[in-house]
This record gives sequence, structure tokens and C-alpha cells, in this order.
Amino acid sequence: MRKILGLSVLSILATSGDATAANLAVITSPPTMLKFVVFGVAIGCLVGSVKLLSVLKGGLLFKSWQNIMFGFGVLAVSQLAALLSDFEVVNLPDFVSPALWVVVCGLFLYGIFEAKRTLD
Repeated sequence: MRKILGLSVLSILATSGDATAANLAVITSPPTMLKFVVFGVAIGCLVGSVKLLSVLKGGLLFKSWQNIMFGFGVLAVSQLAALLSDFEVVNLPDFVSPALWVVVCGLFLYGIFEAKRTLD
């Protein structure tokens, strides 16, 4: 009971802040809508790759698809971070989203090279 009460008080203190209205112009702008689309596609691909990994069950292509799955996960996180930054929920430095894109590209390329090496 004390843990629940302590966590409740901590969560109330952590979430307290100023209430502001949503910026409708930012929400409906084309770059933000594209970020929503990419976020949805990344989540869908992440779910699909998790299902594919459960089918592979440690086979030869498991390692490459695992890297590709992590790439989709990082892509979803980068789009979520960009959306939260656009909606001014969190203040992130400008280099965070492009840095996560570089990590996504690296994971995809490493997964493709692993698959190529396995299949050769």
C-alpha cells in the first residue's frame, strides 16, 4: 500500500506543469502528418517482424531479421520523439531525430549484410 501511495504521489508531482492548448497548425501540417504515417507504418512493420521472428525461432536468418526488427523499433522511437517535439510535449535537441535515423539506417544495412552473408 505504501508503494502504491508513494508511486501515486511521485507520478502526480512528475506530471504537474502548465496546461496549454494544442497548436492545431502544427498538428495538421504536412510534415507532421507524414510523421504520423511513418510512425504507423513503423509500428506495423515492427509487429510483422516480431511475428516473423517467432516463426524463425533461432534459424539462420534469425540474426539478420532481429537487426531489422530493432531498426523498425528505433524508427518508431525516432518518429515518436519527433512528434512529441513537434507537439512541444518535450524539448529535444535538434540532433536527436537525425541521429536516430542514422542508427536506423545502420541497423537495416547490418541486417541486410547479415542476410546476404548467410544466404551466400
